[in-house]
Amino acid sequence: MALFVLSDPHLANGVDKPMAVFGSHWNNHTERIRENWLQTVTLDDTVVMPGDISWALTLAEALPDLKFLHDLPGTKILSRGNHDYWWTSLAKLEHLCQAHQLDSLKFMRNNALLIEGSTIICGSRGWILPDDPAFTTDDARIYAREVGRLRLSLLAAAAIDCPGCERIAFLHYPPFARDRKPTELTRLLTDFGVSRCYFGHIHAPVPAYLTPDFLLEGVKYTLASADRLSFKPLRL
Repeated sequence: MALFVLSDPHLANGVDKPMAVFGSHWNNHTERIRENWLQTVTLDDTVVMPGDISWALTLAEALPDLKFLHDLPGTKILSRGNHDYWWTSLAKLEHLCQAHQLDSLKFMRNNALLIEGSTIICGSRGWILPDDPAFTTDDARIYAREVGRLRLSLLAAAAIDCPGCERIAFLHYPPFARDRKPTELTRLLTDFGVSRCYFGHIHAPVPAYLTPDFLLEGVKYTLASADRLSFKPLRL
């Protein structure tokens, strides 16, 4: 009964979006994910996947990717990334899974989940941060909304009656600045007693995000993008 993380699988079983255009290290990445998963994850385990699950634009296009994940061992907990355009309301996602018997898939959005009675997981998508040179007034609006969504998830985590449980957060975007300074997002994680945070989104060798278990105000931050993990789920 182990907990794993694997972000940014960028699956494309239902659309024509070969990832190899982003570098040879992406060659056959879907099959590599499957092989590594089968060697690592058991039926009793849980894998959190914080975003960029599928290149699909619609739920119909995403269905082959969701079926691909369902057929792998373990429970999968999915949250949204910036490329998950297929992601709609939680009700529609759950209805799709019910209609196609994808009962190993769960979704994290404005909520928190208790895992094996000992770990509380929570999180949100996040967004680009105000220190980004490309940050605009439109981004400011989305960023404020994502801060609110993270707060909702953390409040849900705090409401779970589990004394001594560890709280772990999962975001798609890195929540700390490129100069490794705190942000509204990291302050929330600290204030709510989160011990660890795993994030994705980053594929380029950005130095600020590559240090394993970077510690900021009591929270350890770890990059978990699939290509950075050699397409193998990381055991927490």
